[in-house]
Amino acid sequence: MTRIGFIGFGKMAEALWSSFRHQADVDGASTYEVNPIRIAVATDLGMTISQSINDVISSSNITFLCVKPQILSTLGQYDAGDSIVISILAGKSIATVGKTIQSRKLVRVMPNTPCMVNQGMAAVAWSDGVNDTEKSLVRALLGANGRVEDVPEEWMDVVTGISGSGPAFLYRLAESAIAAAADCGMPPDVAIRLLAQTMIGAGTMLLEAGKSPYELVADVSSPGGTTLAGLDVFDRGNIAARFTDVIRAAADRSRELSHSSSAN
Repeated sequence: MTRIGFIGFGKMAEALWSSFRHQADVDGASTYEVNPIRIAVATDLGMTISQSINDVISSSNITFLCVKPQILSTLGQYDAGDSIVISILAGKSIATVGKTIQSRKLVRVMPNTPCMVNQGMAAVAWSDGVNDTEKSLVRALLGANGRVEDVPEEWMDVVTGISGSGPAFLYRLAESAIAAAADCGMPPDVAIRLLAQTMIGAGTMLLEAGKSPYELVADVSSPGGTTLAGLDVFDRGNIAARFTDVIRAAADRSRELSHSSSAN
């Protein structure tokens, strides 16, 4: 049985534990957290509240490091020995995390909040000390609530921009679509259902149809039709380039965090 620990219990930790807690091979969890509001959330989710970071590490098979990246250097130093330590800190390398929590089995993960509905995307980079059996354990834990992709650690900044922060960018696009629907008299709840299922379907097509985004766009587009009318505005407004800038801004911020302990 696997016992999970969390150092810090913010929104992402909550999303992860909400998905882990019902897995058959997970035997409870503990957390070290100082915010009373987050302690209350953790308690409501059946977690044990630990009095120190060392208590979390010593009582857990797998410890998730979920504090804000900016405070990593203020935590002190801890020895986790052969325990698996998984960091979800944006912009903090395995080597940097290892200066705070020494472990021969460090893992860097960029998850996202859709794991709460079993549709998460977790990108994973491994330290050399993690063996194949342990990799399978971590993949099974994360994969129970979505997909898992092994990546070189040097890709983690762009991963942050695409899938880590990506849900927020898609929600912002959804806000705009819902506003457009409202202008045409459609209630928001109907627009949300239409758009959300379209997003799910489009994502599934990208994963399973074996076609490039360019080909999938062409499949929807008919000469003189509605899709091309919309795409004309999309192209004239340079929206694709602006969206590229959005991804790059998030990736650049991740790189900034890797070089600064005081950024906010």
